[in-house]
Parts: sequence; structure tokens; C-alpha cells
Amino acid sequence: MPSPKVLFLLADGARARFVERSRETGHYVTIEEIDGQPRLRALRNELRQSPAARTVHQSYPGGHSLNRQDFLRSAKEAFAAEVAEKAAKLVEKGAYQGVFLAAPARLIAALRRGLAARATITGELNRDLTKTVDAQLSRWLPIRPITPAAG
Repeated sequence: MPSPKVLFLLADGARARFVERSRETGHYVTIEEIDGQPRLRALRNELRQSPAARTVHQSYPGGHSLNRQDFLRSAKEAFAAEVAEKAAKLVEKGAYQGVFLAAPARLIAALRRGLAARATITGELNRDLTKTVDAQLSRWLPIRPITPAAG
């Protein structure tokens, strides 16, 4: 019985790759990439050029400045949601039986939320593999995808 076809989603806060195992050779092959770096770079530049936002607090007359990292974190989570949407559409087309996630731990939850009830998650790896070449992916990704238990 052939193993189910699984989409491997490799993501970080600004890049994503959709990878699959070739049935002929067994090697990992990138089928599509999404680059969100220009948007993140533009947001960083905008944040550097604008004064820090402030909140009002009775104890501090000048208030507190808001952490600019919160804006970047939100942008990265929005990118992860966009990537999860794309992966869910690929699964809904019937091309894949499940998705294996490989991303930094802080983004796994956002990807999982985006795929909830739309795709079966066959496994997770808390590692950024977006810059790893296809030939080296077998070091990190499973040879046989984990099949979810029925029930």
C-alpha cells in the first residue's frame, strides 16, 4: 500500500516553502515558495522612522512606549496564517492527505490554528528549515509521514 502523500510546510516569520517527497526518487522537492520578506522589511523601516507609540499611565507622566517587537510579531503571525491558508487550499484540492509542519516554536501555534479543521497535521518539528536545501531535508524530515489515528 503506498504511503499517503503529505505536504511538508517549512516556514519562518517571512518565508515559507511547500515541499513534497517525489514518488519516483524519494527525494524532497520544493514545489512552491512564498516570500514575505519585502513586507516585513517595509514594516521595520516604517517602525524605525516613526516615533514610538505611547500609553498613558498615572504613575508615569510621560507614559510607556509600546514595544515595536509586538508589531513585528503580529506581522509574522499574519504571514503564518496566510501560509496556513495556502496549505489548507492545497489539501482541500485533494492533492495531499495531511501536512507536516516545520517552523520555529513561536509560529507552530499560528500555523496549527490556520489549519484547524481544514487539514490533518501529521507531525511537527520546531526548527526553521526554510534555508535548508532540498538535498539536506532528509536529515530533519521523516522518511515515512506519521499517519493520524482514526477515530
